[in-house]
Amino acid sequence: MPGRNFVLAFSGGLDTSYGLAVLVDRGERVTTVTVNTGGFDAAELADIETRSSALGADDHVVVDGRARLFEQFVSYILMANYLRNGVYPSCVGVERMLQAEEVTRVALERGANAIAHGSTGAGNDHVRFDAVTKALAPKLEIVGLIRDEAHTREEERDFLRDRGHPVSEITAKYSFNVGILGTTIGGEETYGSWEYLPEAAWPSTRSIADAPDRAAELVIAFEHGLPVGLEHADGSALEAGDAGIGVPGYDTLAALNRIGAEHGVGRGIHTGQTIMGIVGRLGFEAPGMMTLITAHRELERLVLTNAQQMLKASLGTTFGDMLHEGRYYDPLLSDIRAFLDSSQQRVTGEVRVRLHKGNVIALGCRSPYSLLDAGRRLGSTYGHGSSLWTGPEARAFAHIYATAGVLARSTGDGDD
Repeated sequence: MPGRNFVLAFSGGLDTSYGLAVLVDRGERVTTVTVNTGGFDAAELADIETRSSALGADDHVVVDGRARLFEQFVSYILMANYLRNGVYPSCVGVERMLQAEEVTRVALERGANAIAHGSTGAGNDHVRFDAVTKALAPKLEIVGLIRDEAHTREEERDFLRDRGHPVSEITAKYSFNVGILGTTIGGEETYGSWEYLPEAAWPSTRSIADAPDRAAELVIAFEHGLPVGLEHADGSALEAGDAGIGVPGYDTLAALNRIGAEHGVGRGIHTGQTIMGIVGRLGFEAPGMMTLITAHRELERLVLTNAQQMLKASLGTTFGDMLHEGRYYDPLLSDIRAFLDSSQQRVTGEVRVRLHKGNVIALGCRSPYSLLDAGRRLGSTYGHGSSLWTGPEARAFAHIYATAGVLARSTGDGDD
């Protein structure tokens, strides 16, 4: 009896390689799908296809999701200045939404009986993947081979090696998720809360000790809240890197990933509650996104009012948290996207940043919508003086401004 028709989300790593080998071992027909969100170059994609074939897949599909990822997801994470728990730019969470959508699309196009993924049951990815698939294809069966059968990485490694499929030692020991937003790293040290990842576990960023003594100073250009250009602060062109994809924001992020990694920028450890309720910990590298958020936030301080910034911070956190937790199809996210789009109309200008030994410093910014410049044109400079009011008027304002505190204090301290 012929097996069922599966579509498997496939990265070529330990978990998805194991999943493919198991399905083939059970006589299922499998099409593997790799959604490139910026984590693979052409050679790596070719290696993934070769591995898929060697493990017994019937077909392999590559989806280039880079442009759509930036335009539909990353752009709003940047507009929101979103960092999970103030630390982590949700590298994997954002990309899983797109990957799940594309894998589901291929499954529907090919009339598959089921979708499979390699997520464990102890993290967030299986919830994200299942939530997207159920929203788009409620009747499609979802199989999480690692989650559903609770295999360890050692068991997966042994299963593959017993069948003649090599597994590198670093892959067997650590799990990596790589994309344009950054890389996440999980391993023995992240299972607890005390140990730090060893140097060998960080795949792209230099250590602070090995980072260049000479800083990189760059100018990032923004239009309506999104990056559109990047150059050295002295006006010279950037060194040749990987070819871009023709989406200015994506290409800027990719260049900053390369430059930031060289200077040790973007390493971090995130500890937080998972969707399932347990507390998890992971390492991450996100040099480009951490640089862009630093620059974008500095530009917003120059052009947005305090009220705009306060409401935007609240809504941005809500947006990022819901996206991180796999709730992409909740209508509230569409509402917040409309707010974010509106909030960025004047977030246009340039930001000068310095990358040096793990640090990102915003050195300065300028914009045609600068509120600081508007005040100076009207004769007001912070800490210097203002022609917008007189000394007696300033004194009267301070007197009236203190009224609420005076009244509250006059009622006592609350003790009987």
